[in-house]
Amino acid sequence: MSDKNLTYKDLTLLMEQRSRAVLRKFSQTADSGVNDPQLLSILQEVKTYWKDNFRPALTSFCCEAVGGKPEAANDVGLMITLASAGGGIHDDIIDKSFNKHFRMTVLGLHGVDYSLLVGDLLIIKGWAKAHELIKKTCSRQKLAEIIEVFGRRSLDVCEAEFMEISCRRNLDTDLEHYQKILWKSMADTEACARLGGIMGGGSKREVEALAEFGSRLGFLFRLADDVSDTINVEGNLAFRLQYESVPLPILYAAKSSRENYYHIKSILEKSPLDPQDLATLPELCHESEAFVYAFETGKKNANEASQKLLLLNSSHARNVLSLMIEKSFADISNLVL
Repeated sequence: MSDKNLTYKDLTLLMEQRSRAVLRKFSQTADSGVNDPQLLSILQEVKTYWKDNFRPALTSFCCEAVGGKPEAANDVGLMITLASAGGGIHDDIIDKSFNKHFRMTVLGLHGVDYSLLVGDLLIIKGWAKAHELIKKTCSRQKLAEIIEVFGRRSLDVCEAEFMEISCRRNLDTDLEHYQKILWKSMADTEACARLGGIMGGGSKREVEALAEFGSRLGFLFRLADDVSDTINVEGNLAFRLQYESVPLPILYAAKSSRENYYHIKSILEKSPLDPQDLATLPELCHESEAFVYAFETGKKNANEASQKLLLLNSSHARNVLSLMIEKSFADISNLVL
C-alpha cells in the first residue's frame, strides 16, 4: 500500500507492530528480580492494562526517520515506557483517580502505600535500563546525551505535576501558564522523538527538528484530553474539576467575560459539584468560542509540527510521523466541530 493511502487504522496497526518487542520486554522487566507474591500480583495487573504502543513506536519511527535501524531505539523506548508506567501510577495518586478509562486503577485496588511503591519501582527500573546501553557498547557521548534527555524529561514531568496542583478550581490561571503546563506534562513525547533521533544517528538539526515535532505532538494529545473532559466524554468532568486542573476550554470561557467568570466560579465552589450545573459548562464554552480557540490552537501546533518534519528526508517513517500529527489534530477537530 502506498503511504499516501495510509489510514488511521493502518497507523494503529503499524504502531502495534513497531511496539511489540518493547512491550514484550516491558512485561519481562517489570517484575524481574521481584520475589514478594503481593508485589508480583500488582505488577501483573500493571502489565495487563499498560499496553502503551505510542511511546515505543514514536521512538522507533523517529529513529528510522533519520536513517537508523528501528530496533536501535528499543532500549530507550523501554526506558521511557517503564518510567511512564510508574509516573502514571503516581499521577493517579496525586489526582485521587480510583477509576480511569472505565477500569480500576492500582490506587483504587491497593491504596496509596502500595501504589506509591510500585510506581517508584517502575521508575527506578526505567533508569536502571541505562546499563543495557553500556553493555551494547553505546558510545560515552551518546550515553551522556541519553541520560541528559531522560533526566530532563523526568524533571519536566515532575514540575508539570507540581504546577498543576495550583490550578485546581482556579479560574485565575493564566492561559499561557496553563499551556506551559500542558507542554511540560507531555515531555515524554519530546524525549521519545529526541532519543529516537539520537539512537538513529541523526544530525543535530534533525534531532532538534524531531524534538520540536515531538513536543507539539504531545501538546495536541493533552489538548484533546482537555476538550474531551470538558465535553465529559468519559463522565469524569466532576472528578477532573475537583481534583485536577480546570480544562483549557473552561478556563478560556471563564476569561471571556466577567459574567462567565462568576457563573463558572459559583459552579466550582459548590460541594459536591452539581451535575446539572456541570452540564452547562460545554454550552458556555461553545457560546464563548472556547472550542474555536482550542481548535485554532491545535491547528497552529499541528502545522508547526508538520513543518518540522519537512526538515527530514522523505521516507516511510516520516510519513508515519506525519500521520500521527494528522490523527492527533483530527481527534480534536472531531470533538469540537
